[in-house]
Amino acid sequence: MTDTDGSRFSNCLYRVEQVQQGEQKAAEACSMNMTQLMSAAGKAVFHQLQSYFPAPARIAVCCGEGNNGGDGYIVARLAQKAGYQVQVFALKPNVELPEPMESDAHKARAAWREQGGSEKPLLDCSPEQFDVLVDALFGVGLNRALEGDPVSWVQRVNGSTTPVVSVDVPSGLNADTGHVPGAAVRAHLTVCLVALKRGLLTGKAQEHTGELKLEDLGIGSTFKQQNEANWFRVNAGRVGGWLAPRSRCTHKGEQGHVLIVGGQPGMSGAVILAMQSALRAGAGKVSAACHPQVQAIVAAAQPEAMVHGIKETDSLEPLLREASAVALGPGLGQGSWSQEIFSQVMETDVLKVIDADGLNLLASNPVRSPKLLLTPHPGEAARLLQMTTDEIASDRFAAATKLREKYGAQVLLKGAGSLLVTDRGRCLIDRGSPAMASGGMGDLLTGLIAGLLAQRMAPAQALIAGSLWHAIAGEEAGKDGERGTLASDLLPHIRQLVNGYGRDDG
Repeated sequence: MTDTDGSRFSNCLYRVEQVQQGEQKAAEACSMNMTQLMSAAGKAVFHQLQSYFPAPARIAVCCGEGNNGGDGYIVARLAQKAGYQVQVFALKPNVELPEPMESDAHKARAAWREQGGSEKPLLDCSPEQFDVLVDALFGVGLNRALEGDPVSWVQRVNGSTTPVVSVDVPSGLNADTGHVPGAAVRAHLTVCLVALKRGLLTGKAQEHTGELKLEDLGIGSTFKQQNEANWFRVNAGRVGGWLAPRSRCTHKGEQGHVLIVGGQPGMSGAVILAMQSALRAGAGKVSAACHPQVQAIVAAAQPEAMVHGIKETDSLEPLLREASAVALGPGLGQGSWSQEIFSQVMETDVLKVIDADGLNLLASNPVRSPKLLLTPHPGEAARLLQMTTDEIASDRFAAATKLREKYGAQVLLKGAGSLLVTDRGRCLIDRGSPAMASGGMGDLLTGLIAGLLAQRMAPAQALIAGSLWHAIAGEEAGKDGERGTLASDLLPHIRQLVNGYGRDDG
């Protein structure tokens, strides 16, 4: 991956196993042992907490039995020394510690007790009695649903208004996949330690991590050198140069021709949005091939586009020959007309962005081709892979990779923390807004990607840049209010983004 990872460690995403196996080697290379690393972790979390909640705030620190709990005991000890009012609640309170101490977590717990700190049972914690709660119950090693007392504790924590700071990962969340198999803490702040775990940024995880802060504990640079990341966050600044400045002598013929294929009766709006998006993306010419019954509606919506009513597939062939890129699926439907149109398009060698009913028809008629750019949401991905939506949600990374393997395509798995598996590697886009939860957003994205393809952007680049700019446009449109934002509200922002305005480093 060369174009989207950038040089920042915060853009590198790792599997939990990589961090667990690699942190000791990185620490040793930095002249630190694991006891010192745990101490650094506790200090980092405490300093983050301190920046939000000054002393003498009331702090509840909830500790488990592993290293995550050890971090919590260090936080408690530092906070007490700094003048905070601290109470520790333990999963197994007041247990006898072994002699000699078997782990760094035991040592941290003993140091808390030596300082006069006490431990109360986890379920004695009433979050509303505190100004902030530190969640140090379970760390990244948890890969199953919580059971017993922790479930009741999570329900109590999530039902309160007390802010929660989670250590490394909110308890109950799978940090490798982003899956939430049962009860999980909804943190206001998650302090991720050593390196970013990929699961914190996708799927339901975004409802649980809150604000995400990375603390590399002084070993991040070394860890990056020793461990190869295979997923990356897309940096907005990196994709900005992928559309070259236009020549003063250019003309529409040099800026590509997008053909939007879809629009059965009753679904003309999808074609219109894709058509408008392709135009605002900068395509020189945009045509739409739709059902004859909606031709007049589509043509009236955008005078700059050329609109053709397609009754027989023979009349589609010359349009396909002229196209630089095809957007297949917006409002296409799945009836006999739709199936004939789909088959005709799939026989051509032109680059094709496939969405909506185009994906549903592809699921029934699988084709493997590098000329495809697939943009499914989880439900469509489930149909393409003959899986359930729950199975997709349980490991979005695996699902995106399987789509790439099965169809040989550039793949975008949409949703919070969108995942892309392309010729340029595997990356994640953690941008966007709840304002985008309205109809037509996918049609807009399809047209945008096709518009970038038409301007000779490489397929992987078009998918990555289009997805990112679509997400940022959604954020900008959502600033006027998350409720009531329409897909068409994104169009002015798309125009700005493809022209280099309003970009940031994300």
